[in-house]
Amino acid sequence: MSWHVDERVWKAYTAGRLDPAAEASVETHVTGCVSCRAAAHDYAAADTAETVWAGVRATITAPTPSLLHRVLRRLGVRGDDLVLLSAGGSLLVPWAVAVAVGFAIACACVVGLAGLDPVNQDAVFLAMAPLAPVLAVVVSYAALDPLRDLTAPTPFSKLRLALLRTVASLVVALPATAAIGLVVPGLGDLTFLWLAPSLGLTLAALVLLTWWEAPVTAAMVVSLWVGVVVVVRTTGTVDVLTTPVVQAAFAVAGLVLAVAFVLRTSTLRLQGGEQ
Repeated sequence: MSWHVDERVWKAYTAGRLDPAAEASVETHVTGCVSCRAAAHDYAAADTAETVWAGVRATITAPTPSLLHRVLRRLGVRGDDLVLLSAGGSLLVPWAVAVAVGFAIACACVVGLAGLDPVNQDAVFLAMAPLAPVLAVVVSYAALDPLRDLTAPTPFSKLRLALLRTVASLVVALPATAAIGLVVPGLGDLTFLWLAPSLGLTLAALVLLTWWEAPVTAAMVVSLWVGVVVVVRTTGTVDVLTTPVVQAAFAVAGLVLAVAFVLRTSTLRLQGGEQ
């Protein structure tokens, strides 16, 4: 090195009196000069150095957030909520992917490749598609949820926790099922008309989860909906389930169930019926 940072320059640098060009020159020089890096310790305030190193340690030890968490952060989800999402094994994306995508693919295979006539194709699709988001949400409420013991003694809102779980599951389930509906030929308007019953079924499952565990809830919702579709199909086509009146009824039922869900999760009762 042909020059070194002298005491006068160090004092000006630590006091912030150097212009940007001079600061850049000092910093560039220090990166390649061992003696000046050693001398820098004599001029940096102890509390400043500790603050810097604390920031460095926090940065390099912090886990890299997943793509979903980065998206949620950009959408304005709070940091403590993201921590809760990261801690909950039942909220991991692979759970939702396994249920939503797997069920949607099965739906596509049955509907698109089974050689069904148009009436039966519509019936099978309408029986299966609305259940994909329902099952994704129910899986997120698995009975062995590791968050159960963590949140029980805390003041964290049970309603907020429930909504976080639901959103984290539906973020994957809804697009996956909608995509399958678009690629299955011959569905027409039915491609999107499954959303209204799916909304009602999902909210019904959330309400039932305040009493019963996930497997029981899943069995009840699936059997109820498939039974309704089968009964309707035996009386003719399933077109009655896609009429504006019935679609509006699904929406109204969803609103009523949403109110019931808020009331249930606003009590002291925990998810799964525990006291």
